[in-house]
Amino acid sequence: MFSRSRENDGMHPMLSLVSSEPPRSGESAPAAPAVLTLAQRLDEANRQLALTRSLLAEKQRECNELASALAQDAHSDALTGLFNRRKFNDLCAAEIARSERYATPLALIMVDVDHFKSVNDEHGHLVGDRALVDVARLLSERMRTSDALCRWGGEEFMILAPHLELACAVQMADKLRLAIAGADFGAAGRITCSFGVATLREGDRAIDLILRADTCLYRAKRTGRNCVATQDEGSARTTA
Repeated sequence: MFSRSRENDGMHPMLSLVSSEPPRSGESAPAAPAVLTLAQRLDEANRQLALTRSLLAEKQRECNELASALAQDAHSDALTGLFNRRKFNDLCAAEIARSERYATPLALIMVDVDHFKSVNDEHGHLVGDRALVDVARLLSERMRTSDALCRWGGEEFMILAPHLELACAVQMADKLRLAIAGADFGAAGRITCSFGVATLREGDRAIDLILRADTCLYRAKRTGRNCVATQDEGSARTTA
């Protein structure tokens, strides 16, 4: 039976939830107090919350990976995996600003694969693509970690070399030239490259530096290819 709480107990009159008599023979035990059911529900809610947080964290990781991949695609050349022209423009602007701020030298080396059209014409575009990938790899392996290499377009590459004076940049370009000339490109046969080297001058914009390197590259190709040309005080010099 249930008892009624007395007023002098300090509680409002109410029916007690606890039976004053033990269960009779054949009767089942009374249900667990309601507070246990609430605790179980709270545990389940916490479990569901933890699961939801875990799923959200996993989705966030997937989104971050996708964003990173998209950013990589936006700044990378699909064939060689090098920086593309868009990324090079950003890097070039940043390096010019840094060079001007700290009064440090900056060199730009422009590279062109000699007679590349004949490689495609004689061996096919797949062989030509493989040759470009191999040229990119050779250049990457022989650069400083501070240098930035990009595929400028077609068979042309750009190397942005901070803290490098003109004479050192020419030496670097010639080392790269010799490495490519002595490499085995398989079905593509022997491959050579021409190099144009320019350094930043006071007041230069990115386009000024690029055009000067391009002019030097044009002189290298006119000189006979497989050489390095630079412009120093208006005169071109070539090493082969």
